[in-house]
Amino acid sequence: MSVVTTSWRLAMALSVLAAALPVTASAQGALSAQGFGYPTGGLSTRAIGTAGATSEFDLLSSRNPAAISDITNAIVSVQGEPERRTVRIGDVTETSQLQRVPLVAAGLRIRKVALLASGSTLLDRTFATRSVGTATVDGRPVSTTDDLESRGALTEMRLGAGWSWKSLRMGVAAIAVTGDYNVVRARSFDDSLGLGAVRDSGSIGFEGVGASMGVNWRPVRDLLVGASWRIGGGLDAVRQDRTVRSASVPGRLGMGALYDGIEGIILAASVEQVQWSNMNGLGSDDATARDATNWSLGAEFASGAIRRFPIFWRVGYAQRELPFLLGSEPVAERTVNAGVGIPLAGEAAVVDFAIQRSQRRLPSDLAQEDAWSLTAGLTIRP
Repeated sequence: MSVVTTSWRLAMALSVLAAALPVTASAQGALSAQGFGYPTGGLSTRAIGTAGATSEFDLLSSRNPAAISDITNAIVSVQGEPERRTVRIGDVTETSQLQRVPLVAAGLRIRKVALLASGSTLLDRTFATRSVGTATVDGRPVSTTDDLESRGALTEMRLGAGWSWKSLRMGVAAIAVTGDYNVVRARSFDDSLGLGAVRDSGSIGFEGVGASMGVNWRPVRDLLVGASWRIGGGLDAVRQDRTVRSASVPGRLGMGALYDGIEGIILAASVEQVQWSNMNGLGSDDATARDATNWSLGAEFASGAIRRFPIFWRVGYAQRELPFLLGSEPVAERTVNAGVGIPLAGEAAVVDFAIQRSQRRLPSDLAQEDAWSLTAGLTIRP
C-alpha cells in the first residue's frame, strides 16, 4: 500500500497535456502512474542496489526461481520503500511522496530442495489529485473542489522451489496475481451555500495465475549465466464476484550474466522483455500497454567489516520502458542506484539499504518526472 498526494495545479497540467496528445488519457498525478500503475520490479533491496543487474541470481527477487536453491537453511525478509516524486510540466512543478512495502518473503530448505513463498508488487496504482473549478447550481456559478483518490496494487504471490545438479541450478514457481483498486471521487462546494458534498466510490479486484521457470549455469569457474521465463495465464477484473473484463498476466523473458573472478568483486548485467501488452483489454481503451525491453549493469564489492563479516557496497545503472502510455506517448525511465549491505549479527541478520535516482521522460519532453527512493530491507537467517 502507498500514499501519494498531487495538487490541483499538477492535475490541471496533466489534463491539458493528455488532451493535447492524439489519444485522450486520464491524468493520474505522475508519468509513472498511468494505466494500471507503476511496475516496482519485484526486486530485493540487494538487487535494487545494482539496479537489477544481479536479479537473475538473487533468491529473494521474483525473477528467476533457480536462485531459490541458494537457501541453505531458512530465510525471512521484508522491505519498505518511500519515494519522493517531482513532476514538471511547463512552468508547473509539484512534489509528492508515497510509501510502499514492495516485497516480503520466507523460505526454507528440505533436504535437497529449497522452497520460497513471497509477495511482491507487480503494479502500484496509488495516487490522489485535487482540482478546483466552478459548477452551475440553480442558474448561478458555484466554486467546487474535486478530489480523486486511488489506492491499490496488483501483487504477485509466488511459491517456488529450487534445486541444484552439478553446475546447474534449476527452479519452478507457481504464481497467483491478486489485488484491488479502490477509487473515490468527491466534489465539495463553497461552504457559504450550505450544499453537501457529493461522493462516489468504486472497487475492482483482480485474479490471475501464471508460472515461471529458470536455470542458472556456471560454464566456467568465474562466470555464472542465467535465464528465466514467466508464462502468463488468465487475468480477470472482478466486481462484486462478477468478471467484467479479461486479459492475461504479462509474460516475461530474462537473461543475465555474473562474473566473480576478482576477489571481493561481482560484476553483473541483465536484460528482460516483459509482455505488458497481454494486459490490453483488462481496462478501458485508454489504458494502453506496450511491451518493454529493460536492461541494467551493476557491481557489488566488499569493503570494510563488522566483527570480521564484510560490508557489501553496490552500484548500478538501468534503462526501462514503462508499460503504459500517456496519451500516445511512451514513458522511458533511467535510474542510477547505489546500496550497502550491513551485517547485524554476522550472516544471521543483514540490513540492506538502496537509494535510487530515477528520471522519467516523454519523447516530446513535454513533461518530466524525477524521483528519489530509499529502500530498506531486513533479512534474517535463523
